[in-house]
Amino acid sequence: MIKRFIHILLPLFLVLAGVQTRGQEFPWSLQYVTNMNTINPAYVGMWDRTGLLISSRTNWVGIKGAPLTQQFSYYTPIKDQKSGIGFNIQRRNVGLEKSLFLTGDYSYQIRLDVYNYIRFGFRAGFVNYDNDLNAYQLYPDLIPDSEFTTDVRQYFMTVFGLGVVLFDDRYHVSLSVPQVINNTFKVNQNGYSSLHELRTVYLAGGYVFKLPSTIMLRPNLLVVSTVGKQVYFDASAIIYLPGDLQFGMNLRSNGAVCLSGQYTFRNNIRIGYASEYHVIEDIRKYQLGSYEIMIGYDFNLYRKKNTRPYYF
Repeated sequence: MIKRFIHILLPLFLVLAGVQTRGQEFPWSLQYVTNMNTINPAYVGMWDRTGLLISSRTNWVGIKGAPLTQQFSYYTPIKDQKSGIGFNIQRRNVGLEKSLFLTGDYSYQIRLDVYNYIRFGFRAGFVNYDNDLNAYQLYPDLIPDSEFTTDVRQYFMTVFGLGVVLFDDRYHVSLSVPQVINNTFKVNQNGYSSLHELRTVYLAGGYVFKLPSTIMLRPNLLVVSTVGKQVYFDASAIIYLPGDLQFGMNLRSNGAVCLSGQYTFRNNIRIGYASEYHVIEDIRKYQLGSYEIMIGYDFNLYRKKNTRPYYF
């Protein structure tokens, strides 16, 4: 049965990859490997624990108007059911462009056999988008451009995404499209239009290996496909040390290397930090890297005696 689902997932990925798409193909979180629900709603509620997550990421320090992304998330399993729910508030600023996302997640789990499960998830919500074109200074003489004569504002643009994950306590294989719907907006008398937050396909997989001295190693691979652009790869590894300490490293096909660390205190508060640097000289000389800090808190809301290990 497991092979049957894998045979379904791979052709589905190829079909979705053939859809005409554009947009941001990289995960917004540097630490997505330990927070897979940020790119796939099917992970919500998987760990049998309720949690809160706050994170802030600053891209390309040193470049004016570089992206700033902040997020608050709440996720929890539903008592006595193989399902989970989540709620996300995300704020993105890129230059003068501002986006505020309000989304909700739902997942449902089916048991395939003694060890293996499959979860389906969907994400729905809206985004508030604003771009003040009048504030852009395009020319040194400050003469306004006739094409930049008004604001771009579009409220309640729809967000809808889908995801699926096949897993047990040691491995996971997932496929997701966080945004299925193509949103458009129009400004000016000429009816200028642009596409915003279009579909992108994420295929991910990982496995947890047991090492001596209760050390765990989890390699992970993420493949992101967008038609018209090169396929994006992110190969990573997380090492789990005794004492709730973990370190990670990502090698990315866009020429970036990411280093991360995370520690969980006895009161279940998690603090993580990550930094990303480009090894390509043409990019590196214009910016000082990207940085992210994350604070999470996990608790056993329903006081379950046995909870699934939190590896992804």
